[in-house]
Amino acid sequence: MIWNEIVCLGDSLTYGARDRFGRSYPAELGKILSSETGEFYICHNYGINGETSSDLLRRSWNILKSHAGAKICLLMIGTNDTKGPTPLHIYRDNLRQIINSIRANGKTPIVATLPDLEFSPYYMFNREYIDKYNDTILKMSKDMGFMVCSMDGLKDYLIDGVHFTHEGYNEVAKKWAKTIMSLK
Repeated sequence: MIWNEIVCLGDSLTYGARDRFGRSYPAELGKILSSETGEFYICHNYGINGETSSDLLRRSWNILKSHAGAKICLLMIGTNDTKGPTPLHIYRDNLRQIINSIRANGKTPIVATLPDLEFSPYYMFNREYIDKYNDTILKMSKDMGFMVCSMDGLKDYLIDGVHFTHEGYNEVAKKWAKTIMSLK
């Protein structure tokens, strides 16, 4: 059997918070890629609810090192950074270090833009930082040469203004799959 590993780093949007079946985009992505390629895909879910880019930076090296067989790492982080908000220069440096760690561990980084938020009591303020962080991601992709997966157009799938429905996580997985399949 041919099998492939993908490491998925992020926050609750990677974890799959609020999915009524307890699934996530990594679970749906593995199913999609296996169907599309005829090969087995395992997408390791390293999403933690409430995590910021600074939190992820602290734990990413050990995760990446523990999956020597994985050739791709998907990164979607920043929604919780808007709460502070995390200053742009800190967010940028966190991403830079995570991306460099991904590469140092032999993996191709693909970074998602952050999906738009709607009103939520937890994210009432600083929602404009989604655009600021996305601009940072796009500029960094040119400077550092990594692929970006756009998470635009997903507002209809939000269940609480931040997290997705089961169908929303399927849409997120489809966007990742399309980007990954473009590598071949």
